[in-house]
Amino acid sequence: MPERVRFFSGQFLTAEDFEVEQKYHIEMRRLHNRMLHGVGIVEGLGVSIDESQDGTAVVSPGLALDGLGREIIVDRPVRVELGIGTSDFGFVTIEYVELKTDPVPTSNGGSEFSRVKESFLIGTAQQAPGGNGTGLALARLIRQGGGWVIDENYCPISVFKQTEQRPAS
Repeated sequence: MPERVRFFSGQFLTAEDFEVEQKYHIEMRRLHNRMLHGVGIVEGLGVSIDESQDGTAVVSPGLALDGLGREIIVDRPVRVELGIGTSDFGFVTIEYVELKTDPVPTSNGGSEFSRVKESFLIGTAQQAPGGNGTGLALARLIRQGGGWVIDENYCPISVFKQTEQRPAS
C-alpha cells in the first residue's frame, strides 16, 4: 500500500523522510500512467534512416511510457548506429534509465550524488523487447540492398490519446 509522510509542526525530518515523500509521488504517477494510459509511444519518437551516413538511424524527439509507467522523454534528435549483426531484420529500441549526477561532499569526508537524471537509452536489437515491460521497440528494420530500411508495415505500440475518439464497441 502507498505510504506518505504525515507532516506536523516541530517535526524533525531526515533524508529518509524526503525519500519516502518522493517515492510516494513517483509511484502514484507511475501507477496512474500504467492504469490510465498504458504502454507505448505517446508522441513523436519516429525513426528514419540517415542516408548521408551508412548504418545510422535518427530517432526524433518524443515521449513514451514503459511497462512500469515510467516516462521516457527524448528532448532532441538522437543518432544510433545500426550494428545489428547478420540478421535480415532488427529493431530500434528505447529504455528508461536513471543517471546519478552532481556529486557533493558529505560530512564524513566522502561524496554522494545529489541528483538523479531521468534519461533513456536508445539501441538496437535482433528481437523486439518483451516480457519485462521496460523496453519498447520504436521501429522494425529490414536489411535491403546492403543497407537498412524502415519496415512500414510494423506498427509500434502507441498509447491511446484522450483527445481521439474511441472506436464504437
